[in-house]
Amino acid sequence: MILRTILTLVILLTTLGSYGNDDVYNSEKQLDQILQNNFQDSLKVVFTESRLIIENLPTDNILEIYNIMGAKVYTRRLKSGTNEYNISLPKGYYIIKIGKFTKKIAIK
Repeated sequence: MILRTILTLVILLTTLGSYGNDDVYNSEKQLDQILQNNFQDSLKVVFTESRLIIENLPTDNILEIYNIMGAKVYTRRLKSGTNEYNISLPKGYYIIKIGKFTKKIAIK
């Protein structure tokens, strides 16, 4: 949250002097993209056997797992930081979603 505030101030201060409101709005969209990229870059999700390891989750969030048909097969609240969860799923391909972060996994 502090990083977002600082980045917003920097972008606003650099754009307010010479640009209009549309550019400030575009800067906000760029800021959201930067923060989302940083979230995805720092977040690490590893699935081995029946263990799901989530590292560097910046805030509490919701984990959703979908099968390849798009049906939600698992939901769980996640705590920030690094955590390990035991999840038993049948063999197949799945999509893991945490906020806007998504990752495809295969269970063999």
